[in-house]
Amino acid sequence: RSATRNIFHRNSDRFKSRFNELFINKNQNDKESLLKDVASLMSGITKGRRIKGPTITVPYMAVSNVKDGYLDLSTIKTIEASEQEVEKYRLLPNDVLMTEGGDPDKLGRGCVIETPLHNCIHQNHIFRVRLNNRLLTPTYFQFYLQDKKAREYFLRSAKQTTGIASLNMTQLRNLPVIIPPIGQQLVFEEDVQVINKSKFICLINA
Repeated sequence: RSATRNIFHRNSDRFKSRFNELFINKNQNDKESLLKDVASLMSGITKGRRIKGPTITVPYMAVSNVKDGYLDLSTIKTIEASEQEVEKYRLLPNDVLMTEGGDPDKLGRGCVIETPLHNCIHQNHIFRVRLNNRLLTPTYFQFYLQDKKAREYFLRSAKQTTGIASLNMTQLRNLPVIIPPIGQQLVFEEDVQVINKSKFICLINA
């Protein structure tokens, strides 16, 4: 099942080609905003912290789950958390998860979590981005993170030591985001869903 899900969500050249066709150098008058103005951002739960009171065991998304454009759900870890922590960090459908560091070429990698597991939360080395859905679709934003403009910002802003790069919350909040018309973004989202569906059917019939 996880292998199917990985293939279903993996970015292909067809997605990127369609993204470029719709958005790159097409709308010179598109608005640009900082991410902090069009989304709420939150870091995740810290392992090994002290917890007061009763806890429950819940699944959580670790760095190993978050790939560039898709989720790897082959291994899902659990963590003890209080009810208040679960309420604070609980992931919602269509949240975007981003890693704070890693190899420079993977810096700022992110993916949409479409249907989180019940009470699923995320660890502190992952940022949760919850977009204003009147301005941005998660599918568009996921692909925007792979675009040259976002990549250059991440590489320019990140702290880099011995081949490892990392972003902090302030740097991520100040990411410039191009905001095309929402109707155009929805067309792209529909195209991605159609391509994903065709790939999924081919996989089942293989």
